[in-house]
Parts: sequence; C-alpha cells; structure tokens
Amino acid sequence: MGNTVFLWALGVDYAILWGILAWFMGYVPSIGFIIALIPPLLLAWAQYGVTKALIVLVGYILINGGVQNFIQPKIMGQGLKISPVVIFVGLFFWGFLLGGIGAMMAVPLTLLMLTLMENFEATHSVAILMRYTSEEKKEEKKEAVRHVKRLWNKSKSEFSSTVEEDDANPSGAKYIYHYR
Repeated sequence: MGNTVFLWALGVDYAILWGILAWFMGYVPSIGFIIALIPPLLLAWAQYGVTKALIVLVGYILINGGVQNFIQPKIMGQGLKISPVVIFVGLFFWGFLLGGIGAMMAVPLTLLMLTLMENFEATHSVAILMRYTSEEKKEEKKEAVRHVKRLWNKSKSEFSSTVEEDDANPSGAKYIYHYR
C-alpha cells in the first residue's frame, strides 16, 4: 500500500501494479523488495530521469527496508511464535536446499518442520528453543535448555570414550579413537 501511494504521488505509471508486485515479493524475505524495486526504478528513470529514479530508490528502501527489516520480523515472530533468527537461517537453508522456490517458501517450510519437531519427544526440546517464547513460557524454555544440555553431555561422553580394537585387526595392533 505504501509503495502504491508513494509511486502514485511521484507520478510513476502503473503504480497499482508495482504496489501489487511489492506486496507479493514481500513474502520473499530479505531480497523480495529489491526484486520488486527494479521495474518501477527503471520506469521512473525512463519517464523522468535520474533524479526521480533516485527518489524512487530511496523511497523503496525506506518503506520496504523499514517494514521488512524492523516491523515484519517482529510481527512474524510474535504472531507465528518463531524467532527472527530462525526465519533468517531457514531462508538460507531452504534456499540452498530447494533454490528460489525454497527461499520463497522458507517461512512455511520452517514452521512445518517446527510443528513436526514439537510432536516428537526426541526433538521437542530443540523445537521449544527455536520458538519465540515470551516471559510466560520462560520456565518451559529453561527446562528445554536443561534437557538439551543433558543430551549434549551424554552424547559427548559417548563419543569421547576410548575405543580399542584388538581382535578386529589381524596384525594385533591397537587403535585408540577419540572423537571430539
């Protein structure tokens, strides 16, 4: 909405189209508004010159950059109960795994994985730590931290134990493995 009004006030053609494009591209975290910026920037440059194109650039950065970097992560974190850091890491993970489609679907796929993790006892504590928890869930988060620490220490002690092989090696030499 802000982009449409901004472009309409500047007199850039097809302001409603560019506003709809910016709205759709707003679902692509971090780079969506940059992609949505390109057509109106080029059109403003072709219609009015470099000065108006720079005004469009600055306006888009202020409107979309402010919304996507400050307001949207806070709202998504509170509404979806997911940490903005998890959303950011999910963007890179799903983008690497599935390419552009994965980047666009990063938030829903991350939420799906968190929901699945919450339903299994083995991953429930990790899912709680990945969720954005407020003050009323503080005790649950502390218990999850204790549980994950216990699991970490248990796995660390199992992997750091000494393994000796004497019957498996025909030469009779002994091998000691330390995993750290």
